Amino acid sequence: MIYSCQTKCCHYIFLGSEQQRACPDCGKQQIQPATAAERAEFFHRHTAALVKRRRSG
Repeated sequence: MIYSCQTKCCHYIFLGSEQQRACPDCGKQQIQPATAAERAEFFHRHTAALVKRRRSG
């Protein structure tokens, strides 16, 4: 499942399991399932990174 950190300074979007209790970036326990917009941003970033890696390899 994709989650987002809800702390004021972090807003990290990440792939995690249902047991995920804290943000892997900041360590705070203020995470929730990502919204549709946050999921779209997550997939856009990861797709762009894969394309870039594929072109350079």
